[in-house]
Parts: sequence; C-alpha cells; structure tokens
Amino acid sequence: MSATAQPTSSLTEAARLADQLERAHRGGAWHGPSFSEAVAGLDASTAARRPIPEAHTAWEIVAHVSSWLDVGRRRIEGEAAEVTPALDWPETVSVESSDAVDAAWRAELATLEERFAGFHAAVARLDEARLDAPVAGSDPTVRGLIYGILQHLAYHGGQLVLLGKAGAPR
Repeated sequence: MSATAQPTSSLTEAARLADQLERAHRGGAWHGPSFSEAVAGLDASTAARRPIPEAHTAWEIVAHVSSWLDVGRRRIEGEAAEVTPALDWPETVSVESSDAVDAAWRAELATLEERFAGFHAAVARLDEARLDAPVAGSDPTVRGLIYGILQHLAYHGGQLVLLGKAGAPR
C-alpha cells in the first residue's frame, strides 16, 4: 500500500461506493474491462454500426448509460427525475463517419464523462445516514440506486465488449 492510500476499512461507505464507481467506469474492475475501457478507441463510425441486428449500437449504449448517470445524480440530489423512453434510450446517429458525426460522437463521450463526474461527486459527498434514505425511482434507497448504477455500468460495458467481438472493429 502506498503512503497515501488508506486502508479500505477506514473509508466511509460512500467513499467505498465512489471507489467502486471509479473502478467500474475508469478501470481496475474485477469483472474485466471498465465501461470507459470498453469504449476506448471507438470512432463515430464504429460506434454507430449495428453488428447484431435488433441490438443496440455502442453509441446508443453510451447515450443510455450517460442518461442514467444523470438521472442517478439528480435523484441523489432529491429530484424525482422521471425516465421517459426518449431519456432512457436517446436518439443517436445511424450514418457513417463525417466531420459532423465525429464531432457528435466526441460530444457524446464528453457528456458521458461529465455525467459520470457529477454522479461520482454526488456519491462521494453522501454521509452515511443518507445512504439508507428513500429515493425516487426503482430502488427504495440511495444505496440501492448506487448499486444499480454499478451493475448497469458492468452490464453495458460487457455489451460493448460483445459488440466488438461481433464485428464492430476496435
């Protein structure tokens, strides 16, 4: 352990959850590639490709996860954020590469990072008592919401890896 690292047992539950979010999103996750690692290297054309008919594209998955990170943050902050079908699975592009599409993909990735940072910060700021507080949405507590987002990152990160194996070249 480095001189600056704290033993896990001395961290608050919110800090442990924030650490797990960082691992699931950025790297060091036990389950394999993190969400960001699964997205790394995708260009707009590849992200918009649909190698499995009837499955979501990588771009659609990124937009979906990004939306849920934002919903999660808003719910932790006390907003009863409703999830419409358009918010759950936002519209994305379905054309091959162009300068405008490339810029839109870069903007989508920037939005994902911004929303992850916002959700992560909201979790890191939580005090212990707030973790078991009720929250609007599918989970009855803030803790349940955070666990759900962790599971969501792992699930959709796995989908991105499978899309790559199915013909969305990396």
